Amino acid sequence: MRVTVLSASPKQQLSLTLQVIRTLQKMCKDDQFDICFVKDVNDHSEFEEKAKDSDLVIILSSLYHFNTHGQLMRYLKSVNIPKGKPITYITTSGLNMDVPAHNYIRSYAKHNDLKWIRSLSLLDEDVLQEHRREELYRWFCYVKDVVKGTELTETSLSGKSITILDCGDEAIETEETAKTIAAKYEALGAKVTLHNMREKNIKGCIACFGCYTNNKCVIKDDFESLTNEIYSSSDMIVVVSGINYNQFSTNYKYFLDRHVKFGRFAQEHENIKAYVYCGEIDGSDLAELEQHTLVVDSLDGDCHIGLYPGTGEGVDRLIQESAYTCINDLYPQRNTYTYGLSMQFANLAYRLQNMTPKDYEYFKSKGFYDTPEVLGQVRPISGIEDGRMSCQMRLIAFEEMLSRVDGPPAMTKRGERSKFFHMIGSKPHTDEENKPKKSFSLFKKSK
Repeated sequence: MRVTVLSASPKQQLSLTLQVIRTLQKMCKDDQFDICFVKDVNDHSEFEEKAKDSDLVIILSSLYHFNTHGQLMRYLKSVNIPKGKPITYITTSGLNMDVPAHNYIRSYAKHNDLKWIRSLSLLDEDVLQEHRREELYRWFCYVKDVVKGTELTETSLSGKSITILDCGDEAIETEETAKTIAAKYEALGAKVTLHNMREKNIKGCIACFGCYTNNKCVIKDDFESLTNEIYSSSDMIVVVSGINYNQFSTNYKYFLDRHVKFGRFAQEHENIKAYVYCGEIDGSDLAELEQHTLVVDSLDGDCHIGLYPGTGEGVDRLIQESAYTCINDLYPQRNTYTYGLSMQFANLAYRLQNMTPKDYEYFKSKGFYDTPEVLGQVRPISGIEDGRMSCQMRLIAFEEMLSRVDGPPAMTKRGERSKFFHMIGSKPHTDEENKPKKSFSLFKKSK
């Protein structure tokens, strides 16, 4: 496949973001990557010529002030990319601020009649680690499937378990759509379980935080048994919901509110999750609704596919993109919500470690309380030359890594990835280090 890459990093050849594409070149030798740089925001000739004949356009950039670089925005305002051309986006340097940037490029694609493909967020140093190169490789395989429209057969999802939650407040809203989706997955060989949430006895959360002490909700209804079933046996979960004032149905929201308990314990489930909305929604509110679902998926450690309208075209796109996601077994996303919410729960567990020792031990084992290692070569930058030298020094590690990469990375299975640590610079803990230690308590023990 021929790929045209538009690199918007001001550092150009010294860009750490560029190392993502260099890594792909080493792992995917059958694909051709033509790289263009934004040197002059008014000169598009080289990029337009290459994009015209390519199968895919990848935009590559770091992030500035929670969004794309200003020169990329100005460049895209007047560039001409053929309509219908597949386009996607890779960013580095900002898992904590990537959502607005990716929404910007997606909006650009929509307004210019381009075929948007799910984008990818990485950190600068991610491709130095083999399991993050696997994340990149799996994502690129997914992108190629979407571009080529790889044929799905009656065995494409064989062995996959898919759960569909019909969450409509009324049957007329969602029942037929949920059944249609179930039939389409079954036609691809998947084992499908359809739950009618209108028949479930699920009460609203009472905010007692009892689940923080033993991971069990104090309310006695269908919630515990249902979540135990769907999260332990499903490869993918599809939520089908009506629209209630530009939000999902209240039936689903009741179920969702009870997920506060998954702030720490469900991070290793790694289900694939998609949402289908049945009814009219204001386009300006769609991005907000999707960010709301990202919060949920981050709590569950899930791989978010996206939101789809419950129309014929929307359902077909859901089936195709979700099938490719299952086949390529994509990693769960890491973004503002994953890291932000995880850190909040980790900080809470740290403050309450005497009351919730299991939570504290869990986050400690994941490296959340480690201090990242600092490069000894770092020194104050006083001019352009110092800045260039700093970039060159940081590239040494990438050059060494690229010298060792020759073909696709080793592939892991879902569930094995929980051993990868969240914080940069964190190291595995020994069993001795993981043993609970005596700590100071504000509460006096009664004699």
